[in-house]
Amino acid sequence: MAKHRRSLVEILADHKDALYDPEHREFIENIASALYERHECFPRWPESVRFFYACYDLNYQVNNGGFAQAAYNVPQLIPVAQKAFAQFGRKKAAALCERALSMLPAELAEQLAKGFTGTESLEDVFDHFDESALAKLDKRVPEEFWADDKLQELVQQNRKDFEKVDRIK
Repeated sequence: MAKHRRSLVEILADHKDALYDPEHREFIENIASALYERHECFPRWPESVRFFYACYDLNYQVNNGGFAQAAYNVPQLIPVAQKAFAQFGRKKAAALCERALSMLPAELAEQLAKGFTGTESLEDVFDHFDESALAKLDKRVPEEFWADDKLQELVQQNRKDFEKVDRIK
């Protein structure tokens, strides 16, 4: 088994379940960091862990560069995040992801038409983000899209699932 800097078992052992406090989001940050170290195992993770990772990363991508950035970097996470938002009861966030999914084929085709292969300049990529039809969605992001509270609740309710990830190869 690969040695990782962060152990989910240890992070969870040090955490006392509580309501989410936005002034202290270290817990979800630590969980996310541990999962990023293991992202290649995503398909083998329990659903609750995949939901956490997809929502957390989609929140990061959209906050950083919008839905166009998410489509460029992690298009495969959008449908997982959509399902997670629906499970969380975040209907507006789920609907926004569903809209992004409906626009994804055209977005990916546009990236191909521009010759994007992973070697393009950052300037070209950022110009594309500004021009992308997905950029219109960035203005429609509801407050419920920012899901830290639900992510913490998800981990606390599914501790065993998150602990299992340390053992997945």
